[in-house]
Amino acid sequence: MSTQAVREYLALVWEQYKLANRKMRTTLLDEVCRNLKLHRKAAIRALNSSHAPRANQGKGSKTKRRRYSEASKEALVQIWKSMNYMASLRLKAAFSDWLPKYQGCSELVKEELMRMSSKTMDRYLKSAKADLKRRMNTGTRRGLRKMVTEIPIRNLGEKPNETGHCEVDTVAHCGDSMSGTFAWTLTLTDIMSGWTECEAIWGKCGDGVVKALKRIEKRLPFKITKLYFDNGSELLNEEMVTEFVKSRPGHEIKIFRSRPYRKNDQCYVEQKNYTHVRKIMGYGRIDWKKAVDMMNNAYRKEWSIIQNLFSPQQQLVEKIREGSKIRRWMSEAMTPLERLGGYIPEVDFQRLKLAKEKADPFAINASLKKKTRQMFGYFKNSIPKTQRGKILQ
Repeated sequence: MSTQAVREYLALVWEQYKLANRKMRTTLLDEVCRNLKLHRKAAIRALNSSHAPRANQGKGSKTKRRRYSEASKEALVQIWKSMNYMASLRLKAAFSDWLPKYQGCSELVKEELMRMSSKTMDRYLKSAKADLKRRMNTGTRRGLRKMVTEIPIRNLGEKPNETGHCEVDTVAHCGDSMSGTFAWTLTLTDIMSGWTECEAIWGKCGDGVVKALKRIEKRLPFKITKLYFDNGSELLNEEMVTEFVKSRPGHEIKIFRSRPYRKNDQCYVEQKNYTHVRKIMGYGRIDWKKAVDMMNNAYRKEWSIIQNLFSPQQQLVEKIREGSKIRRWMSEAMTPLERLGGYIPEVDFQRLKLAKEKADPFAINASLKKKTRQMFGYFKNSIPKTQRGKILQ
């Protein structure tokens, strides 16, 4: 029996129950409990109520008008995917740059999306976020004891107020096994602005990491002044000390390490491991050497433009502990380019702004996805699994 039928039946019995004597009420209660399988107390409460049960109970006489159409909800999911799964606060801040160039919905839907709050976006995107979690492997191996004594631990109380203070970390594209040789991604992020660059390397050795860092340094719109990294052997080694401390007359870069087994010391770059690497390259194993060049082609062109010019980020402004709770205040969502204003030469800043105005983020994203599909599709379909990483070395 449907809920509406139950309410109609109770409404009919309620009228009789109000006019019945004690003996008749007992009979009616027995009938209701037998027919509806209700507890006797529940039946008494229903029949003793001041008003008859309504068939449309829970709904007002007028249906509530929905503020956002189904078309805007569907468009939100598609745009969220096209904008690289940004968090709702960043998504709302980025709409002013992205939506005018989106061709997949009407102007009316775009107006609704611009009005939509970040909390509403979270509710509408809840079901679409179901499959975005995974446990991650670690490939960090402790560096030499000599380097531990030579490279100082960073001052965790220092909060940079200028560009050039950068954190560095590596991400393994190993799939489910750390055995053998495979591709790695080196990620560098500037603490103050959030500007991030990625570089793929084959295997993980000190010399390869230093060369990748030098390539990243040439692409940055500012100079590196300090480098912070963990205690992994790929960063805590002789090459790092020689190349970035002793061989730079006039522009010495100071290097510091974090505390062992404290990943939160590297929080600015650790949080980029998913947003800047896993979202584009996934969690699968990349053990074909030619893929490194294709990864770098995407990192240096499309991915750098999307993340640094069009993707707003939030930063922690203040954190206070109140008893067992911690209250956090976050800054407004701004792109790394916007945070660079006033910290780099005006000529470079205007050049980057002009590049942003000319770029279409949706077209760039489509090109990026095409490149990754070609890379994974070609190598995975054309090379037997047992031969990957061997034929192309």
